[in-house]
Amino acid sequence: MTFSKIRCVFLSLPLLVLFPGALQLSAQTQPQSKPFDVVSIRQNTTAGNEGPHDLVAGPDGFRVVRQPLLNILFTAYTPQDGGMFLNRIEQMPDWLRRERYDIDARISDADRAAWNDPANQPAMLQAKLQSMLQERLKLVVHREIRTVPVFDLVVAKSGAKFTETKPDEPKTAGAILPGGGRMGQNADGATHFSNFSMGLLAALLSSKSERPVLDKTGLPGRYTLNVFEPQQMAAPSVSPNGQSEDERRPAVADALKSVGLELKSAKEQVEFLVIDHVERPTEN
Repeated sequence: MTFSKIRCVFLSLPLLVLFPGALQLSAQTQPQSKPFDVVSIRQNTTAGNEGPHDLVAGPDGFRVVRQPLLNILFTAYTPQDGGMFLNRIEQMPDWLRRERYDIDARISDADRAAWNDPANQPAMLQAKLQSMLQERLKLVVHREIRTVPVFDLVVAKSGAKFTETKPDEPKTAGAILPGGGRMGQNADGATHFSNFSMGLLAALLSSKSERPVLDKTGLPGRYTLNVFEPQQMAAPSVSPNGQSEDERRPAVADALKSVGLELKSAKEQVEFLVIDHVERPTEN
């Protein structure tokens, strides 16, 4: 799977698989703040993919336009600095990612000052969304830690071949991903990433990998990368036991070498979210 194919899938299914959040789920299990003051949830039956697809925390609350409720689940149960993926959510009904909804959730006047403090808003948003999902969707979930095969995203011995995104860097055309990252294609055919955290890059790779991809780069910033994909991908050699020596790495792993990144096969403890019960929300 190349970056070009990943990009096409991502653009045809906006925001279905990637959300800001770390590669492990938040330890928080119960909301610690008051719920939203007023919540309106309505199914959006607009045909096609054209038009707005918003998911925004604003000064008065949280607004969603034409999003699957799965995206709200991602936002509620993962931290704000990496990603969570379909292959780590279990017992999920199909309608949770297929049907789209509009949500207008308003905060109370008493919460307004704390909500508009950037240091408070991420935790408040998760707590309020968890409360909303529990009340309106009757959502019950639990977490399980399992040791599973993964790919670790690491910096190659040659070093990283990209730079941090500058605040005044021109914004290029392309899809805007959750967390503010941009992904598009340059005129020279390279896949362009700007304002990308390594966690978000790992999330993108995980969305089309048979295994979770974990950020092990140790790079904390946001970066600009131009990834040139090889025109011809060499066929992987096969070991005597029948398994390829690259251990089923995504084909895009070869492209990552152009920016000094590698995927290393490993086994890690990974947290899964299991849905025990969920219902369609009643509209209001």
